[in-house]
Amino acid sequence: MIAIYPGSFDPITFGHADIIERGCKLFDRVIVTVVRNPSKTPLFTVEQRIEQIRCSTQHLPNVEVDSFEGLTVNYAKIRQAKVLLRGLRVLTDFEMELQMAHTNKTLLGEIETVFLATSNEYSFLSSSVVKEIAKFGGSVDHLVPKHVALDIYKCYASRNQIASNPTLTASALRMNHLRTQPPSENPPTPPE
Repeated sequence: MIAIYPGSFDPITFGHADIIERGCKLFDRVIVTVVRNPSKTPLFTVEQRIEQIRCSTQHLPNVEVDSFEGLTVNYAKIRQAKVLLRGLRVLTDFEMELQMAHTNKTLLGEIETVFLATSNEYSFLSSSVVKEIAKFGGSVDHLVPKHVALDIYKCYASRNQIASNPTLTASALRMNHLRTQPPSENPPTPPE
């Protein structure tokens, strides 16, 4: 049984990774698909998002990563998938996702949507929240995989024109890294 987990994944979060891992236990193959949406301005290119997802799921042998543009049901039909996998965080997610599931069923009768409730620790988490925190200089290391956090820091550093000063960029990345490290017994001495 093949399941498709579609989304923008801009960027992939620990919440997405949780749904993917749990989906892998339920289905023979999970195809994580980055939806190309021309009406959105993403932080990362489709290719970057695919690479971030691949790195985040490399330990899962039954995951494939792809992208598409258009109707999800058309992609599902091409890939011979019978299930759309969706994560639910809050009640508003359910209302929107239920409407989409009914719509997809009218377009392709044999498609089923399976909803997985997000694990409690990720119930607040979305890609938008991650981007908002990072935009204002907050640490996102506890919300996304490490390689994704680094991509985010680099992206916002260049957007904020910190990248024009390589020393400052390295310093900003180090500070974000230090912020997420557990406190040591001997705190570092502040620079003079």
